[in-house]
Amino acid sequence: MHFHGRRVLKAAVLAAAVLFAAGVVLAEEEARPKIFLEKKVFADTSEGKKSFYEVHTVAQGENLWKILNGKGVLSPAEYVRMLREFRRANPAVTDPAKLKAGQKILIPSAAPPPPQDTRIVEGKVAPHRVAKGDTLTRLLAARGVSRRDLPKYLDVVKKLNESVRDVNRILLGSTILLPTGNYFDKEIAKAAPAELPKEIPKEAPKEVPKEAPKVLPETVKETPAELPKKAAPPPKEALPEPQVALTKEAPPAAKAKEVPQVALTKEVPPEPVKAVDAPAKPEAQLRVPLVPQAAAPAVEVRPRPAKPEMPAKEEPVLAPPKPPYRGMLADLLAGLGEKWADRGTLYLPVPSGGEVVLSLEDFPVARFSNGTQVLIDSRGALPANIRALIMETWKNYRVVSMEGTRDAWEIVHRLLRASGYHSVKEGIDRPLVIAEEVSVTLPARWVVLRTSESLLSGEVILIKEVPEKPSGGLAAVLRYADRVGIRVLPFATDPGALEGFLVGFGDPGEAGDPPPRLAAPAGGLPALDFALDFLGIPRKEGERLKIGGKGDPFQLVVQPERLFETGGKRYIADTGRMAPALKALLRDSGYRIFPVPKEDTGKGIFQRVLKEAGISSEARRDFLLAGGEKEGYSVRATGTFLTSKEWRERRNAREAVLFGGKAHSATRALMRDLGVEIVEW
Repeated sequence: MHFHGRRVLKAAVLAAAVLFAAGVVLAEEEARPKIFLEKKVFADTSEGKKSFYEVHTVAQGENLWKILNGKGVLSPAEYVRMLREFRRANPAVTDPAKLKAGQKILIPSAAPPPPQDTRIVEGKVAPHRVAKGDTLTRLLAARGVSRRDLPKYLDVVKKLNESVRDVNRILLGSTILLPTGNYFDKEIAKAAPAELPKEIPKEAPKEVPKEAPKVLPETVKETPAELPKKAAPPPKEALPEPQVALTKEAPPAAKAKEVPQVALTKEVPPEPVKAVDAPAKPEAQLRVPLVPQAAAPAVEVRPRPAKPEMPAKEEPVLAPPKPPYRGMLADLLAGLGEKWADRGTLYLPVPSGGEVVLSLEDFPVARFSNGTQVLIDSRGALPANIRALIMETWKNYRVVSMEGTRDAWEIVHRLLRASGYHSVKEGIDRPLVIAEEVSVTLPARWVVLRTSESLLSGEVILIKEVPEKPSGGLAAVLRYADRVGIRVLPFATDPGALEGFLVGFGDPGEAGDPPPRLAAPAGGLPALDFALDFLGIPRKEGERLKIGGKGDPFQLVVQPERLFETGGKRYIADTGRMAPALKALLRDSGYRIFPVPKEDTGKGIFQRVLKEAGISSEARRDFLLAGGEKEGYSVRATGTFLTSKEWRERRNAREAVLFGGKAHSATRALMRDLGVEIVEW
């Protein structure tokens, strides 16, 4: 028994330690602000509608209907639409009816109210919300439709309402459109003109044959005569050859001797061919002509030589022009956590014999963690048959040509498009939005989601164009995104040098710890004290007041709980314990009673203090605090703004916002960097 008791005690101590540790972790962890990735709705892209998707953690007892209905009262048709969007946004959820507590899902927002139907405005149809006991026959009869016309009206009801498949069944709570007599008048008016042009076919055949015989025979005669010449197969000498640059002084005969005429396709069986110069170092095979033009990179497909011949004495090899934005691509791959290879030689064996030999300096390779290998052809010098051979033989290889591209972001886009990532979206028109009441919009060139689970896990990567020296506000927003777990890769470009580089914006830790949370207490005296202190109104506590003087028949001594003065008036706080007679005496003595009951909210008390102090305020929605379209970011807030310029100058604050909800520590740090005071109430 003693041993068993010790075991129980030890287990209890361990359990307490685990719970304590868990409590500490939970206290230190902070729920990340919501992240919204704006997407076009799949079914409504033609109309340009957009919708937000937010990450939702399923709570105990929640089902999909309850979650979606929380976004707004759903009609059956709206639920069907949102269920369709839910399935598209959550392909991993096999059964939407069986959600588990703690599961993370993407929830589409409710659709905005549809615009007014023009048919309703014109009086052709009338909307009706189906109530209990309604039938189409009764509804139409109530509108004066005769039995003779009833079938015609019922057919139109099915045409107007997608939800009505059987005229004997209509959904309770749904809104349907019923045709009016005006509907049939309009339809008859539309159909009438279609029968008018009866005599037009008489004249049409006369003019059509005149021109046709003149043009068509000439075209037919010329085309067969020329086609055999154009489509004739080229002689063997015209087959594709390896891209090997020659020196300027070599005569044409010497060139034909140096470069073997070998067909580099997969169908041609390998034949013994004389090796080109220095096959062990293909990067040395690149020679730039002395005339100013782009050099062809080294690429060779050859059977494995037994012994390379020593090259003859040649002109000195000049360095090829540097491919555009090479350093930017290397920085981008490093920022994405991927690998970049641009040194050495790449040997790709051909199954039928031989190998493709590439200089990585001329054809660098981006190696992605999902197994995709992207070979970059900076100048479009890789022959088409070599490109096809590589991608057909090695399925994980992609060959991306950058030929004709001098725009940094088009180059980046071509690389990302071949990366095999789950999603690479343009992020200027569809920017990322973080949080709600205080929202940060961060447009970026590209929004990258590596896998289908990236948005759920919060692994979102933004590739953003920024100035070489970001402004203080932009740097603060980039630090904010980093604090909440959004990886931002800010790039500046130099079009003159055809290069780009990552821009530093400071470590979030450099700005110090976030400011303390300012939140109004629930009510009572603590809420009053908080409001007075924040607004800079002096207060006194426990001071004795003498009411009445020497000439008065009595003298009253009062010790109020709080005493403050603002706007030239004196106030005494009353928590509900002051007798009515005492209140009357205090009022007669020039004091005002300021009630602070415990059931009053902190927001209500704060608002009354603002009013008594004469500090102006204004409720605003989505007010732009910082940034804008030209700045490359925006910070907006919804709440009550203190508009008193004198008060803000005393506080040394650019703006002060009072809003409902809890502010994330990263949001508080951002507000501090922007010179904005933020208070929860």
